[in-house]
Order: sequence, then structure tokens, then C-alpha cells
Amino acid sequence: MSKSVIGWDIGGAHVKAVLLNAEGHIVQVSQQACALWKGLHLLESALQTILQTWAIEADQCLHAVTMTGELVDLFENRAQGVREIAQAVKKQLPQAMFYMAGMDQAALFTETVDGLESYIASMNWHASAQCLAEASDASCMLIVDIGSTTSDITLCHAKKVIANGWTDAERMERHGLLYSGVVRTPLMAFGPYIAWHRQTRHITAEYFATTADVYRVLGELDPEHDLADTADGQGRSVPASMRRLARMVGHDLEDAETNDWHSLAQAFKDQQLSSLLHAIQSCIEQATLQPQALTGLGAGSFLLPEIAQRLNLTYTPASTWMSAGNSTLKSHAEVCFPAYAVARLWQAWH
Repeated sequence: MSKSVIGWDIGGAHVKAVLLNAEGHIVQVSQQACALWKGLHLLESALQTILQTWAIEADQCLHAVTMTGELVDLFENRAQGVREIAQAVKKQLPQAMFYMAGMDQAALFTETVDGLESYIASMNWHASAQCLAEASDASCMLIVDIGSTTSDITLCHAKKVIANGWTDAERMERHGLLYSGVVRTPLMAFGPYIAWHRQTRHITAEYFATTADVYRVLGELDPEHDLADTADGQGRSVPASMRRLARMVGHDLEDAETNDWHSLAQAFKDQQLSSLLHAIQSCIEQATLQPQALTGLGAGSFLLPEIAQRLNLTYTPASTWMSAGNSTLKSHAEVCFPAYAVARLWQAWH
């Protein structure tokens, strides 16, 4: 490789980028909030911001791209979303190559997306799994990416990705894709009931709070990955988060002590862990494989050591297979792993 490579993961709420030098070492990592449903101009702005912050011209690097942003309701359907995102990306990054994979299509990169939309749409989970499958010596590995919005559950066997579906619909049906993340998920999604203070309570079916409120109160969410708007548009402080949590069970913040709201946050965490465990166990059963290890990534990877312990699996962070000058870069790249993966796969394959 004579050039550095930037991997890009274009989501519906964030743009993530990882810069690798010619030797494959992580040089820079960035995650930008990007509410893509509000317009493609925000995507173009996010791309420009990252390049400007890194003081890099687009033609100084190769660019490997994966996406999930085609899902937002800015587009009538996914195919249109893939094409319009690709057009916006190419406008800023003329050398961009797009990651593609599918049942009848080997994983590779393509310059054009026309006619290939279904192989490109929402394949960031596959890029991550493909990268880890090639890097690890484990004969059977479970990969779980808990992000801000969704969780991806994938098994790899003998260095191959065992897909539990090739579309979002298939993967949701088979529990490989779970709309449950640690920042943006509305807490009403965990309803209709929550067990709290030895009682089963009805959860308010309103957009009053999100999982970010839960993990702020518990002190587990890294502020660097807490980029989404709050449910009420107010601050991200612990008291503000507790106030939003209180509304989920019909209370005001002042109705109880701090410890009570901490216990309510723990109850919501337990509910999320339970749904994640159910999905993971279902994926393992469907694959009829028994993994020896769980590899974790994403903004919610802090949940995975406990999940691995409950499943009696060895836990390994995805950063184990990364090369960087310091642990902070590796930690940030682990949250942006699909971006890292497409950059690393481009280097490995070319």
C-alpha cells in the first residue's frame, strides 16, 4: 500500500471514520452526529468536517465505505437511499469504493452501486464479521456489536461469516439484528411493563427517555459516544437523565431519592440485557454451532463482558486485533469498528 486508507461507516444518525496508514496502524478516529433524515447536506458536511479536522485532502487517501443510512425516511426505499448516499459520498470522495456482500456475491469493493444496491445496503455488520473472522484463530466465534441504535449478532466458523440473513428483514426475523442500543433506543420499547420496587409497573408509552439516560445514571456511557439529542431536548446531566427516567413510570424527579432512580435505571438495563441474551441464544441455536468466545464492539461493548459470563464464553474485545499507537485510539476505533473493518479489508485484499 502506497497510500493511507480511510474507512467510512455512513449511518442514519452518525458518520464514523477510521484512518489507517499504509502499514494498517490506526492514525485517527472520528464519530460525527449526522441526522441524515434531515437531509443529505448533513452527510456532506460531516465528511468535510472530518477531513478538515484531520487536515487531509480527499485525494490523499483511498476511501472504503459501508452504510446503513439508506434506512432513514428521507428515502422512499433502500435502493434509492444507497444510490443517493453514494452520490453524496462520491461528490466529496471521488475515489470512494463501496463494500458489498451477499448470498450469491463474494464480499468485495465496487466503484459503482447501480444494480448492486441490495448487496451494499446495511452490510456494515458483515464487514466487521469478515474482518474479525480473517484476523482471529478461533474456530467458532460469536461477534456482538452493540451500537447507539441497534445490536448485530453474527457467528463466524472456520474463518467464514455464518450469515443469519442478508436483509434487515431476514436478520430481524432470525434475531441477528435487534433494534436495541445504548444511546438512542426509546425506553418505551422495553414495555409494556418494568419490575421496580418489587412491583410490576406499566411503562409510559411516550418518547420521554432513552437508553442514554439509563447509562448516564449508571455511569457507564462514555460521553464521547453520547452524541444524540435527548428526548426532551434538555441537558445530558445525571439529574436531567433521572428526571426523564422518572417520567417513564409517571413520576417527577422530586418524588423519590437518587438511589430510587439509580435502581430504576438498573431495572431498564436488566430488561435490555435480557432481550439481548434471548436474541444471542436464539442465533446460536439456529446456527447449531457452539462458539468458544464472544468478541465485542460498539458503543455498548461495556455490556458484553457480563453477557459473555452469563453465556460461559471467553470475552475478547475487538480492539485485540487492532494496531495503534495508544489504547485510546484502539478504544475509539472499536466503537467505530465497521469503519475500521472496511479500511483493513481493503488493505488486506489489495
